[in-house]
Amino acid sequence: MQRNFCLAQTFCMVKNRTKISQQFRCLEVRAVFMMLCSLMLAACGSLPKPDLTPNAPAEWRNHTTSSANSPTDLWWTTLKDPVLNETVELALKNNLTVAQSYERLNAERALEKATLASQKPRFGFYLGPNSSVAFANYRQSTAYVVGFDLQWELSYTSKNDGQRAIAKANIDAASAGMIGARASIVAEVVRVYGELRAANQKVSAIKKMVAYQEAIVQMYERSLQVGAVSQQDLTQVQTRLFELRSVLSDAQLMQESTLQRLDVLCGLNAPLQNWLDLPDAWQIDRAQVSPFSVPVQLIMERPDVQASIAAVMRAAGQVGISEAELYPRIGVEGAVYYSGTIVKNGSTVKDGILSFLVPNLRFPIYDWGMAREQKNASEAELRRTILGYRETVLQAIADTEMAIANFNAMNERMQRSAEEAQNLAQAAERNKSGLQAGYLSPLDAFNGNIKLLERKLANIDDQSLWLTAFAGANKAQTSMKLEKANIQSSQVEATK
Repeated sequence: MQRNFCLAQTFCMVKNRTKISQQFRCLEVRAVFMMLCSLMLAACGSLPKPDLTPNAPAEWRNHTTSSANSPTDLWWTTLKDPVLNETVELALKNNLTVAQSYERLNAERALEKATLASQKPRFGFYLGPNSSVAFANYRQSTAYVVGFDLQWELSYTSKNDGQRAIAKANIDAASAGMIGARASIVAEVVRVYGELRAANQKVSAIKKMVAYQEAIVQMYERSLQVGAVSQQDLTQVQTRLFELRSVLSDAQLMQESTLQRLDVLCGLNAPLQNWLDLPDAWQIDRAQVSPFSVPVQLIMERPDVQASIAAVMRAAGQVGISEAELYPRIGVEGAVYYSGTIVKNGSTVKDGILSFLVPNLRFPIYDWGMAREQKNASEAELRRTILGYRETVLQAIADTEMAIANFNAMNERMQRSAEEAQNLAQAAERNKSGLQAGYLSPLDAFNGNIKLLERKLANIDDQSLWLTAFAGANKAQTSMKLEKANIQSSQVEATK
């Protein structure tokens, strides 16, 4: 009796194993069939590869002499101004626009990882009611299913390639935005710093002019008492004093404005003490600033050009995605569930394992031309971005040419200003000597000094304009490769 029971049990086990092996063989056949289908459809689409060869000139029309500096040098350090170097470093570290560009880059990198992950199989866990059992057996209300499921859309046509291309283009655009933000902030800091130094000089010079004019007014008041001058003469010099005081107020307002702009650029709520303690004397030593010469080919490394290239690649990826909508979608769905019941209320459904692995096919038949028109729209957008890229390259060439021409013109202007500054210094010494020797009256000496200071104010503006042109010329030739190398080197130094 016991032996017959064991034989029956063994026969049932062999029979169950045979059924399980047959199920797995069916699953293998289905998987092979789906792989063959995906290989046959692999050539149904591909991403377009637009021609982005730039139409750049062989050389710049506005030449500069060869630079003795390495192009990897931080250009603002050639001015040998420690306060400026500290200000630029602080702005790159604390500026909120630069910080936002970094976070945008981090977000795009995370989205790229999410895009790559979305193209892989997805596994899930399910626990819930078995609705099919509940409907088939109206008396059964306690059927449940627990287990794991699988979903995967197979990679074919150009959909996945397009998604990856868009994700990479977004990263490239964010990287270009970050480099562009850094270059713009550095150029703006250098320009505003120059305006601050110029404002300090102007305030100092105008204060001297006001003091000279006050002394002249006092002389006229004494002369009026003895009848040497008329009331009209006194009124004229007093009016001139009021004008100089108004100019001084404007210069002090400009000084405060530049301090506030530096605060914003550096992410501060109060000026640095170094900015408040800057000496009034300021003279740029242009001899230590070597002129630059950058090859025309580096125009392609400008952030705006790289951003336009990213826009083209993003549009190309969208073309691939829209083209994929014209072809069938092939996926795989599978699950391993355990279906059971808690209460057997007359139900005839048995508990057990439910498993399947089947293809998921969706064939587009007719959508009133929607998919085709979406593809046409994406192709038109691609052509538009290519035209925009070409326009960006031409604009970048024009901006660089204008920046170099402006810098060359300001160099020549600064040369004349330097010669005039020497003449003004010599004239001031002659006025001082003449006053001490007695062949110049105090009135003539003071009027002469006021005129010399007025000419000095124009030279102060020339220095500020030269620094602006210097910053603009370097910004126009920003190279993303060099900037990335500088960022990496600064990060390495920060970790030491």
